[in-house]
Amino acid sequence: MHSHRLILLQALISMAWADGFLDPRQLQILDELFDEEEMDAELARQWLRQPVDFPDISELKDILADSSDRMDLVMQLLHLALTDRWFHPGEMALLRRLGQDFGIDESVLEEMDQYGL
Repeated sequence: MHSHRLILLQALISMAWADGFLDPRQLQILDELFDEEEMDAELARQWLRQPVDFPDISELKDILADSSDRMDLVMQLLHLALTDRWFHPGEMALLRRLGQDFGIDESVLEEMDQYGL
């Protein structure tokens, strides 16, 4: 697996863990994604057993040089966070930090925070 894909998968699993647990729907999505990406089985099991640190944002910025690609990642993270139908403050904090580092307009972040999106 290419290291860039692994870093992006790490961002997704980290978001899923941001509220302290994996919802069964998140687990299913991630398990299918790991299989599709042919991720190392032992690493996948490890990531599904315990929280995973968010990757270095500078690495993500290098991988996703285009602002539309960065916004796509933010939307994927948001989608994963909302699969359990609850937007945890830890998930919002992670999205806010990422959004600021990615240069996403503050009004977009405030709207997500205000409406629990």
